[in-house]
Amino acid sequence: MDLKDKLRRFAAEQPKQNRPSRASNLDAILHGREITNAFGSYYLVERVFPADYFHGCLTLGHALTADIHGLALIANDSALTNINFERTLFFDTETTGLAGGAGTCAFLIGVGFFQGEQFIVRQYLMRDYHEEQAMLYDLHKFLSQYDAVVSFNGKCFDWPLLRDRFVLTRFTPLNRTFLHLDLLYPARRLWRSELPDCSLHSIETHILQVSRGADLPGNEVPQRYFDFVRTKQGDLLVVILDHNRNDILSLVILTSVIGLLMQQPARNLNSASTCCALAKVYVQNKTWEKAISYYQRAAELAEHDGETIDLSQMARIYRRLAQWENAVPIWQYLAENCADIQAYEELAKYYEHICKDYQLAKQTAQRGLALALTKDRTRVSAFEYRLERLERKLTKAKQLELLTS
Repeated sequence: MDLKDKLRRFAAEQPKQNRPSRASNLDAILHGREITNAFGSYYLVERVFPADYFHGCLTLGHALTADIHGLALIANDSALTNINFERTLFFDTETTGLAGGAGTCAFLIGVGFFQGEQFIVRQYLMRDYHEEQAMLYDLHKFLSQYDAVVSFNGKCFDWPLLRDRFVLTRFTPLNRTFLHLDLLYPARRLWRSELPDCSLHSIETHILQVSRGADLPGNEVPQRYFDFVRTKQGDLLVVILDHNRNDILSLVILTSVIGLLMQQPARNLNSASTCCALAKVYVQNKTWEKAISYYQRAAELAEHDGETIDLSQMARIYRRLAQWENAVPIWQYLAENCADIQAYEELAKYYEHICKDYQLAKQTAQRGLALALTKDRTRVSAFEYRLERLERKLTKAKQLELLTS
């Protein structure tokens, strides 16, 4: 008996498991409908929300007037200035695993979109693995009607997973270039130092004022789905669809909150860490006046919050703006109180090139050299070169003085 015969015999001896072929009460529980196309069937659930529906701190409709340029700036993607939220899908997936890879598939794909005065959440559900092709076929057609997507960590997980599943099910790959606003990255830039972590749950709790109550943790979703596939008990899916739907609604509100934040002048903000985060965004964009306004507000707030701000960065911006009256006190503070080698170098440059006070520049460079010898010997040669040049300038100045006296 060869191996194949042994395996067949072993399989025949195993007790038959009466696995239900289909959930009988799904319509009554999920309030959706079965969809059939050329590739089979799947299940579709839709919920309609008015644009003035509150989810947390804002209404859904706020997203339609979000500051596009501000969102593009903090997302570091200038192409997003072309996004139109009336032709944008907010999407999230629930998958059979959190690690990705060819064995992972999205059993629930939720998309949200504005239609007139309404926001519609459409959820594509495969009730078993053989329904994936039918589900993806209709999703593929639906995606072609839109120009942009909004996600949370979608660039690294959800979108590549969908793209791979389209290929594996032999559908035409998503060749169109969608504008993609992944809110994870702006959220990290804004609240990395302020929140315990930058998960969507943490942002909901601390920023969006969303309380989900008894929500299903994301890491328990795959097992809950496996239990449904095995038992076909529709009530197992209710909490998964609620979780997915709330994720999508939170994406809409998070888009609005970040957009509103980017419109706020520095004086209206009350968080030093947020002001510093926005200042860094404008530094990267070389918008120096705005950057310094947020740093100044951060400095005001830091006195009360006990937070620290990047004084060196502030001084560099003041230097770019030639606001020496603001830059010099910062360098003096950093040099005297923080033993900052760079501050000594900046002061020496200022005294030499702006004030033309070569003696004071020499004294400052000597202090910087002494500090570099003990803290960072890689900076020694720069101070030595500066001191040699200052000596030549002082000697020349003395010679001129003697000639004119």
